[in-house]
Amino acid sequence: MMLSGKLAPEKLIGKTINLEQSIDALMNMDKFEVAGVTVVTEF
Repeated sequence: MMLSGKLAPEKLIGKTINLEQSIDALMNMDKFEVAGVTVVTEF
C-alpha cells in the first residue's frame, strides 16, 4: 500500500525533534500544540 501511494504514514508526523527537545515536548504534551505525532529523530 505504501509503494502504491495509497498509504502515506509521513502525513501522521507533525514534528521531528532531537532528544534534548524531547524533555520539553513530554512536559507540554497535554497542550496539543502540534497536529500529528512528534518523533525524536536525533539522539
